[in-house]
Amino acid sequence: MSLLILSYRKISEWIDWQCGKHGVPSVAVDPMDTSTKCPRCSSKMKENSYRVFKCPRCGFQSDRDTVAVLNIEMRALTQMGGSLTTPTAPQMTDVDPNRCGEPVNPLKGTLAPLGRGGGQMLSMNLKYV
Repeated sequence: MSLLILSYRKISEWIDWQCGKHGVPSVAVDPMDTSTKCPRCSSKMKENSYRVFKCPRCGFQSDRDTVAVLNIEMRALTQMGGSLTTPTAPQMTDVDPNRCGEPVNPLKGTLAPLGRGGGQMLSMNLKYV
């Protein structure tokens, strides 16, 4: 199903259905002022340059999309009864990458452009120790 042919309401219903199907909470957040309100101190941010906003009160500066994501995340967590605190669950940095005793062999490669809108390709020579 192409997302381009669906209305906003249908996309919202589909996301709610998928979340319910997989046991993931779905929260609707009002997007008003999310890209212009400072995520640190809640004051009105000023446009510093193209797409970049800076808070005159606390000095926080970021791209308007990043500011919006932080504010939407905060609003969703508030609605769900959570907060933006340090997670207590084990993080990936807590796990030793060599915990099973295998020899560590970092992959090394070079990035090459693919040409006209193709991004980049990583080429590697794999050698096993």
